[in-house]
Amino acid sequence: MQSEDKHNSKIILPKWLSDKAIFQQNLAFNITGKAPAMATITLEIVKYPTDGRRISKLDTDYGVILSREATTGAKGDFQFNIPAYKASADSYTFIFRCMSEEVSVTDIRCGDVWIFTGSEFLSIPMKEANAPSGPLKRRVMSYLRFLRASDDGEDFNWIKITDTKALSEVSSSAFAFAYSLANQISYPVGVVDLARLNSSILNWISGEAVDSMVAVKDYLESIGLYLDQERYDALEKEDIKRQETSSLEEEIKESSKLLDFDLNKDKELKDLKGEASDYEVIQEVKELDFPTSEGSALKKAGEGDGMLKASAAKMLDFSMIPSTKPEKEEKKEDIDYIRPKFRTAYLYNRILSPLTGLPVRGFCFSPDREDLLFERYDLLLMGMLTTFAFTFEPSEVYDEALMPSIIFVAMHPDHVDFDEPYSVLEFNEVIQAFMNKLEMRSGIISLHDLLLPDKTMSFILGQRMATAALGTHFTPKLPCSCPQLTGVEKTGNKLILKFNNLADGLRLTEGNSELLGFAVCGPDRIFYPASARILHGVRVMVWADSVEEPVSVTYGFSPFPHDATFRNLADLPVLPFRFDRRAAYYCPDLSFAACDKLQFVGKRDRESSFELLDVYRTFKGNGVITTEKMNKTQGASSLHIRYETDKSLYGFEPVLSYASLLAPIEIRGRNKLVVDVFNPEQRKKRLSIENFGESDIRQDLTWQTLTFEFKGEGYISISSLKFSITDTERNGEIYIDNIRFI
Repeated sequence: MQSEDKHNSKIILPKWLSDKAIFQQNLAFNITGKAPAMATITLEIVKYPTDGRRISKLDTDYGVILSREATTGAKGDFQFNIPAYKASADSYTFIFRCMSEEVSVTDIRCGDVWIFTGSEFLSIPMKEANAPSGPLKRRVMSYLRFLRASDDGEDFNWIKITDTKALSEVSSSAFAFAYSLANQISYPVGVVDLARLNSSILNWISGEAVDSMVAVKDYLESIGLYLDQERYDALEKEDIKRQETSSLEEEIKESSKLLDFDLNKDKELKDLKGEASDYEVIQEVKELDFPTSEGSALKKAGEGDGMLKASAAKMLDFSMIPSTKPEKEEKKEDIDYIRPKFRTAYLYNRILSPLTGLPVRGFCFSPDREDLLFERYDLLLMGMLTTFAFTFEPSEVYDEALMPSIIFVAMHPDHVDFDEPYSVLEFNEVIQAFMNKLEMRSGIISLHDLLLPDKTMSFILGQRMATAALGTHFTPKLPCSCPQLTGVEKTGNKLILKFNNLADGLRLTEGNSELLGFAVCGPDRIFYPASARILHGVRVMVWADSVEEPVSVTYGFSPFPHDATFRNLADLPVLPFRFDRRAAYYCPDLSFAACDKLQFVGKRDRESSFELLDVYRTFKGNGVITTEKMNKTQGASSLHIRYETDKSLYGFEPVLSYASLLAPIEIRGRNKLVVDVFNPEQRKKRLSIENFGESDIRQDLTWQTLTFEFKGEGYISISSLKFSITDTERNGEIYIDNIRFI
């Protein structure tokens, strides 16, 4: 702006309209603001080519391309209607003049504008993330702009790539999204980066939206989180008081380290807390009518220059002296206090409302882990979208191609509540069901296939969201979302699954040779691991030999779906699902039974991060466990174990004590365990399995199937599963494959 101080300017523009801004292409919009009352205000829009070429004065595409004049109202309000412009890398300048003042907003571009709100991955700044390896194109980087707001909403600033310090605070997902999108569409992309860590969905819902939706208001009242203006204002005052208290406590703490005592600060702190200060307590004692000697500490404390010494006050035992004043009312518990995180409109009022009238292409939203607390999340989603409709342009769209879209981020398995382990899966189902009812275009992006902690994860999320944005608005062949199940056909004992958003087909994750993560159930509604195969790249056939009459199917429907990794050709993972929600016993994590892998991604303890964990371990003797791809009965490989016995025994087991396995593992409707064994040495051996008995291993050079019956009562429930091999020789080897329950 040419004005020396934009904060003192008589011309007040929208928060988003400042130097380096991007405005939405192909949409007419309004610019509203304030200026001196009953005055004439003008607007000129000037366009310049950024490639340095010379332009003719007769070229109407450049120079002053728009002139508008308006008269402000009694309160100084004005409005200019801006026609739709095509996306361009050319530079725009908006010049406002009123009376003797001129304000110029420079270096503006016309492109696509996206709003990022929510929490979690969308709020991870560039300085805390690592971008995947690969060169960045200078041409694409010049297209990118990011609008950041201060926490109080006072300052909004557009950031270019050259603003390196400010760029470090920008969301890494927003950067990856904008870069990936601009690289494909070759024109400017702006992201309004509003996502905040530890914000709930309530923060983004306006009071107006709540009051306009009876169901939302009733739900918030039922959980004690409805805020009228009076209660909201009271909470704001309490916040200020708490902040001042915390600041004073820290200041007094630091001063005390330097033996610098300030009774005025102490009094101020106690006043904030509703407590009596040391000074007031001393005054109370001095007012009591009891004999004191001339040399008493109390008398000396009150003499001299009127300054009280804390050390003298501490010499008195105040607990021995009854107070002559009524005791202060005991401080009321903060039962009515609501943390800012759970207040409606908390972030809307600060950083969303100031953007009212901004035209946008779409929205990206990521939930917070504590959003799991809300049973009617669908109502809150509707409240949030209603807020967006009230806030952003276009509020009414007559061309469906210009209708804003929304991309949701699915909740990550790291947020699983171990007391209700399926809650994250059910939460993601709510989002998908809500999407299916929306008229606006929508998609959902999952990170369930990326469990290991990785600082590139937020960048990967941004790239995936950009793929969905391209599929939604620009390239019909690209997916608009992660693939979702759309239908199931039954053929004999096999189920044929159909999916949307295929992007020309489905594929296995790199490094995998088997399609894992599926389970089917029969009429008994007990799910068991199933085999699966991709058909012609567009369908999936699922079956289990032990289930003759399959009635339902799941994929990755586990709190920790480390096997759910297959995806479409655009590299978006297929979303975990269950075909129906009828009551069932879902399949526990039995990945150890396939004997295909020696490690998996899980949680060692409830509070630990995901890590690579060993599937099996030796508990008796010594052994080396490897996988063998050439000698197997089913799946990708078998276990090849070379062992050294301890007193003629060698023992190994799958490790079931990891928190993410949710032991004890329950297997209903089955009472036998079957395992395939290969004895390469053709030596007499014996295999025993904890809680299942024992069986001789034949001296044959062929695979043999051993069957063991469960020795416990009721259904199978195991917290450990120990395999012991009896071998009179000191050293030996054995192959184990295809452990299953029948």
